Amino acid sequence: MHLKTTLTFILFFLSNYLCYSQKTFDQIYTETYQVLLSSNPKKALSNTDYLFGIAKINSDKIKTRMLKAHILYQYGLNNEAITALKEAEKFALIDKDYAVQSKIYGFLASLYRESEIFHVGKTYLNKAVLISKKIKDKSEMYRFQGNLSQELACYELLDSNYTKAIKHLKKGIQLFEKAESTSDKNYQIAINDELIARNYLELKKADSALFHYVKAEKELQTSLSYDSPLRGFIYTGIANVYVSLKDHKKARLNFKKAEEIADKSDYAALKQEVYNSLMEFYKGTDTKKYIIYNEKNLQLSKAENDNKKVIADDLIKTLQKKHLDSQNQYEKNKLVIIAICLFAIFCTIAIYIFKRKQDYKKIRDFIHNTKPVENTENDTEQKKEIAKEYMSEATENSILQSIKEFEKSLSFLNKTLSLNSVAAELNVNHRYLSYVINKHKSKDFASYINELRVNYIIDRLKNDDSYLKYKISYLADQAGFASHSRFTITFKKKTGVSPLTFITYLQSNTEKENV
Repeated sequence: MHLKTTLTFILFFLSNYLCYSQKTFDQIYTETYQVLLSSNPKKALSNTDYLFGIAKINSDKIKTRMLKAHILYQYGLNNEAITALKEAEKFALIDKDYAVQSKIYGFLASLYRESEIFHVGKTYLNKAVLISKKIKDKSEMYRFQGNLSQELACYELLDSNYTKAIKHLKKGIQLFEKAESTSDKNYQIAINDELIARNYLELKKADSALFHYVKAEKELQTSLSYDSPLRGFIYTGIANVYVSLKDHKKARLNFKKAEEIADKSDYAALKQEVYNSLMEFYKGTDTKKYIIYNEKNLQLSKAENDNKKVIADDLIKTLQKKHLDSQNQYEKNKLVIIAICLFAIFCTIAIYIFKRKQDYKKIRDFIHNTKPVENTENDTEQKKEIAKEYMSEATENSILQSIKEFEKSLSFLNKTLSLNSVAAELNVNHRYLSYVINKHKSKDFASYINELRVNYIIDRLKNDDSYLKYKISYLADQAGFASHSRFTITFKKKTGVSPLTFITYLQSNTEKENV
């Protein structure tokens, strides 16, 4: 009952702890993503590492690494963002989460493209396309493949393959339309239509470009993100179409709409595109306005670059500090490990020396016969009384004499020796022989023979230095043992140490005597 109560308490405690940890993770992650990402990127970056440390499951670890990559990418630290994404990839591969793997590969493709490492970027893009086909949720698969169409189009644009880019984007629209549960399908389709219009504009197909820009505007109106910067890009594109058609009145009207959206927005890319388009528009017609927009563009670029540089430098310092701290911790850990290893080595040596001293003492005691005789007079008297009932004293003495002769003959070194063969050799009843050995040697026949063999080898080792050079297996064979292991066990039982230790002791003594 007490055990059940204790287990219930432990489970309750652990479940509450895990729930608390998950709640803390979710709260910090949400705050980091929704608030700190734009207001305090340094704190946001620090939070991603803290969140990674407290994450209990791989999916949460992936989220922290992808968020870290997003922060680093936002401030132009593409190499560091790639490193974070590759960390996320490891956990996604373990979980076999194809949706997450696809997102990671798609993100990597974008980063390598922007870093102008196109061949690597294309490799990751192809991986993203292949892996996306394994996503079980069909709606999610279509939505993600629709997003990939935009990246595929960007790679085609690099080679000025505008027709191929348009083909990818149109296929993307079809995929978005298949995705039933997409939260803002119309917004995604509007992005594709805006990109299709840009490509038609590059192909000098103004009518097709205008059609898709207008279509993109209508789709954006029915989406959940009507006030997004995309609206400014659409009006800028429409204005550029009218410029190509020489309809400057409509061009100015759309440029005005785009500029109003850009001025209200914090999206620097939109402002830059609007200012660049207006500079191009007024280049040959209104020098004063051209200078105004040129200055705006320069100020924007400088402010954006300065801001990014300050934040990027700060983020790099944070990363470097963490790396330095990690390196210092690694050095400390290395010193601790070295100290532990040295201590372990010292203890091993100390134990070895202690054990060797103990073994050598056993050998000295054995050699000098310091062990007390175990048999007592009472035991001997009792055995004599039993013997009178079993056989005559004369027969017993005769067998004892035969045994002594047998021991001198060294016949016990024969590997095929048995109780029956020895009894036949001594011309006595095998039961009588077994009885006498048991009574006078205090052991059974096999143990008696093995002891004779070990005693023989010990005598050779003590009196013939050449035996000290032989291998243990050879000594076992010479003694009549069928196996190396049986010889070692019997030897240790007799002397208290292994044959190798015994030989080492005798060798060291011999060297001392020679010196």
